[in-house]
Amino acid sequence: MSRSKTEEMVFVGLSGGVDSAVSAYLLLQEGYDVRGVFMKNFTKMVKKNGEYTPCWTAEWYDALRVAAHLKIPLERWDFENEYRAEVYDYFTREYAAGRTPNPDVLCNSEIKFGAFFDRARASGATFIATGHYAQTDGTGKLLCAADADKDQTYFLQQVSRAALEHTKFPIGHLKKSDVREIARAAGLPVAEKKDSTGICFVGEVPIKELLAELIHPSAGNIITSSGEKIGTHDGLEWYTIGQRHGFGATGGGAPLYVVAKNFATHELVVGDEHDAMLYTRDVHVQNVHWIHAPEIGEKLCARFRHRQPLQEIFEWSFADSGQLTLRMAELQRAITPGQFAAVYRAHECLGGGVIV
Repeated sequence: MSRSKTEEMVFVGLSGGVDSAVSAYLLLQEGYDVRGVFMKNFTKMVKKNGEYTPCWTAEWYDALRVAAHLKIPLERWDFENEYRAEVYDYFTREYAAGRTPNPDVLCNSEIKFGAFFDRARASGATFIATGHYAQTDGTGKLLCAADADKDQTYFLQQVSRAALEHTKFPIGHLKKSDVREIARAAGLPVAEKKDSTGICFVGEVPIKELLAELIHPSAGNIITSSGEKIGTHDGLEWYTIGQRHGFGATGGGAPLYVVAKNFATHELVVGDEHDAMLYTRDVHVQNVHWIHAPEIGEKLCARFRHRQPLQEIFEWSFADSGQLTLRMAELQRAITPGQFAAVYRAHECLGGGVIV
């Protein structure tokens, strides 16, 4: 005999934002036994209103207000050790090595759908739920959100199929404007709260400020792709392939973009927006994780950054080393080592890996 929803416990990751708040509200409306969990994964003291406070404090208080309004229990679970080992240390190592990592991808796979998922299930949860803009069908498939502009499947590409089988994305079928309206109608205290733009769980701490305490970049020359020196930089780690900067361009001040970083010579290479070094057709991907592995020869698409329209893959193949090579139908701009490539079959995210 199947259980009623009131017998099915759902642990919702309450971040203090509107998306997770509405997710909890919708689950309550459906009749589930909803429990809130605030994940504390990183502590850095930041100055606000003249006083120093942990970077997560404001979000914790907002999560408390949401839980009180919804009349659901809320616990604060500490995953700082897991976060440091699996996400934060990786993040700093990658930057120090000259690559540009995406910690949000690992934060999802290792913390939200790893440590949190495991603890929730061990605590009796039938499902976990988050405020991600994504969808799943109960069989472990990861499907794109209805709101294409907010779709977050790129950040969920490393999540396990087993976790997705026991996950709910209550707002995945909604547009952001609908979520705001539901929050207002329900009287949620975070209905008008702005979306967070900081690093996952670290909050609004600038990346450069965070990294300055951990790595020690070396200054060097800025050169054009034709070899002309046009200035100096304060560390290659602060720059990303494809990034636009006012490097003191010659010839009328046309904008220049980062096209390469040479750590052997400490040279930052720049060029105009049409520079050939900015474009590639072949993308190499390692440490590939499949949620659902595709069939050989299947027509696929890829996405190399959040919100990028899906890009057609002309052909794909695996090397003996396990590295995946994607030959794209069109040239791709600013492919960045250290970032992730997500692979799709139509509107289903199949998985992905790290660009090399």
